Amino acid sequence: MSEQQPNPQTANETAAAPPAGFSNSRTILFMVILSFVCALILSILASALAQPKEIAKDLDRSKQMMIAAKILTHEGNFLIRNDEGRYVPAKYDKDGLLIPGSENDFATNSQLLEVYKLRLVPILTDDQGNLKTFAEANLNEEEYLSNYRKTGYYRQPLKLLYKITANPSREAKMEGDKEAIDGYVIPVNGFGLWDAIYGYLAISTDGNTVIGTTWYDQKETPGLGANIADAPWQNLFPGKKVFQPGADGKTDFKTAPLGITVVKGKVSEVLGESAKAKSAVDGMAGATLTGNGVTDAYKNVLNAYRPFLLKLQEESSKTSKKDSEAT
Repeated sequence: MSEQQPNPQTANETAAAPPAGFSNSRTILFMVILSFVCALILSILASALAQPKEIAKDLDRSKQMMIAAKILTHEGNFLIRNDEGRYVPAKYDKDGLLIPGSENDFATNSQLLEVYKLRLVPILTDDQGNLKTFAEANLNEEEYLSNYRKTGYYRQPLKLLYKITANPSREAKMEGDKEAIDGYVIPVNGFGLWDAIYGYLAISTDGNTVIGTTWYDQKETPGLGANIADAPWQNLFPGKKVFQPGADGKTDFKTAPLGITVVKGKVSEVLGESAKAKSAVDGMAGATLTGNGVTDAYKNVLNAYRPFLLKLQEESSKTSKKDSEAT
């Protein structure tokens, strides 16, 4: 019997067939390379977007601080005080100066930053209420602001606040007159229902009267606790007192509790015309726990600044006494 000859086509297919596992190896290698390339692209994009995102955050914090300080409205208009002491719309003139304007005059981002840098000056206060510049404290301002933003400046031996300098007149700007101070902004932080909350509280030079407040970073429930970031609720704060008066309406600043209480319900219904109503604001329906967190944040932060606030109050009392004696 003759030997069977192999089929040429079968022999060629056998020779051309890849080794076992060859196809899987190439697929896995391709997936690894693709994953690496995608990760590299995402990393590059994240790095490229990091700086613009941080700039946007800084701009928003600047806006929120100016809103608390009554330099800017929630709608984006500058504000100045008229001769009667009321806040009225303003517009940017030049060199950071503001002049009377209308509700149709909206601030640009560049104008916002220029006015912010001119009118809000970062400074430090120690446990005795003394003020120090960053240079005097031998601290790097940028590092300090970055390092303690999340944990809270009120926890530090040297605590952050911002001087609100008055809108200077053209004449004062030209003559280099000493800046007048309208008040101070204190960074506030605490915990809401879901996460940390961050905001600002502006207080007048008497160390007691609220100019305004904002909450710029929060993750509370939309339509409920998130209302702390809305203008209607924040507009309840101007004129409130951070030193809570006693039942007789008088305030013993050395012993008085500090803070602003967010009541459950309306102040008019819960506290009526009592002295405590001066240091309380309406709560938000369905957001009791957020309100409690805000109350605790004001209490904890303001108590850390008590020495500074007491110094302001003492200086304000002396000035008021001198003015009354002069008249």
